[in-house]
Amino acid sequence: MDSWKCRTCMGSSTLGVVMSEIISSFRSKLDLDSVRERFPEISDSETPIWHGSPALMSMSGKYALAGLVFVIHLVFYWAAKYDTVIEGEANLNLVIGLAKAIIDISGVLGFAIIMLLVAKINHYLNTSTSGGWTTSWLLINGLIPLLWYLTAVINSILIFIGYHGFDHFIGEHIPVWKDWYYLVLGVFSSISAVAMTAHYSNAFQYAITDRRVHIRKKFLYFDSSVVGIPFEKVENLKVEPSIIGRIFGFGNIHVITDGMQSNIPEDNVSVKQSSLLNPLSWIFIQRKNNPSSQDPSECLYCINEPMSVYALINELIDNS
Repeated sequence: MDSWKCRTCMGSSTLGVVMSEIISSFRSKLDLDSVRERFPEISDSETPIWHGSPALMSMSGKYALAGLVFVIHLVFYWAAKYDTVIEGEANLNLVIGLAKAIIDISGVLGFAIIMLLVAKINHYLNTSTSGGWTTSWLLINGLIPLLWYLTAVINSILIFIGYHGFDHFIGEHIPVWKDWYYLVLGVFSSISAVAMTAHYSNAFQYAITDRRVHIRKKFLYFDSSVVGIPFEKVENLKVEPSIIGRIFGFGNIHVITDGMQSNIPEDNVSVKQSSLLNPLSWIFIQRKNNPSSQDPSECLYCINEPMSVYALINELIDNS
């Protein structure tokens, strides 16, 4: 992690010329009409200098999670569908054998519990894949077979004690969870997650003018926000490349203003300790993450060439 104070002193005219070339370089690559169309809040007195969005690989964690969920569905499908395992694949056979044992003991309930555990572990790690809609997607993967199982159990109990059960309302027996349901749910779920992630990545647009840093979010046509940060309110810039970002050349730029404060309460530790006495608190507990924001709507998230953009903002601040 790299952090610098954005108070760059131009000690020589030569350095000033170099920094001016940075501004000219960014402006020459920009389609001004396109930027103004994307950011109608940019006033006529502002001149757009740079425009960007999260890099293609910025959501790699979410894509990997979608792949993992599909693999879990595929393993349980294979375990439920076939009696034999794959020859010569010891590690894969061990995983499929474990899934087969879970199915033999608890049926689809075991699969539901595995998916809910994956959702909880992902939520607890508090990483870039631990957002609200990702957690909800994982929960749906576990709740669908769980509700299916519970409905069948409740229906059997009602029939056993002399009631008609749910069959009286739906006109037919509740179908048994079939082997191929694992595969269908996995394919549909993973494709939906990949499509939603791609749309989420395109929901964020960033622009820098000669006066402000603009952050715009438009997700699913109803979750939208616009933030404009004047340069005179900027106290610090922090460049934060992730491990993957260092490899592919992207990173976060956090624009820290004079009124920005940590939203973690001072008694955060004592509150968490007392909440552990409540069993339900274990559902919501999370690992304490780095205090810097990972929200794409609160920083320039995973943009390409972050150090060049950092230098650009520094120059514009000095000229403002």
